[in-house]
Amino acid sequence: MKKTVILFAAFLGIVACGESTRQVPANNPVSDPGKVTTNIGKELFMGNCAQCHALQKDMTGPMVSGVITRWNNDTTKLIAFVKNSQQVIQAGGDNSYEGQLYNKWYKTVMPNFGGLTDADIMLILHYCQEGGK
Repeated sequence: MKKTVILFAAFLGIVACGESTRQVPANNPVSDPGKVTTNIGKELFMGNCAQCHALQKDMTGPMVSGVITRWNNDTTKLIAFVKNSQQVIQAGGDNSYEGQLYNKWYKTVMPNFGGLTDADIMLILHYCQEGGK
């Protein structure tokens, strides 16, 4: 009976682990959380940003390597910008960094990413800041 209970508990543990919505890639050992975080940031970047941005070169939008530094480490404003760039640009005006960026990129409107959480955006920003490393 004791063996049956232990096996059943192990089975439930395995089933519960399989219910995770975000799985760690096989090549990332859990003992290296920095690498796991980087890969999640990369995954989010590729799914949401790579259509217009590259890490090391300008595309439809500016390159994103070093983005946190270019925004004077203001991640609060960066998160708000990713969620709704036009609102941040209007609040800051033409002479703000975000206003100048918007004008430099021919007034191309960045889509809103309000569906991303602040934590998701921070993972993307840290991935970009480090140039994908």
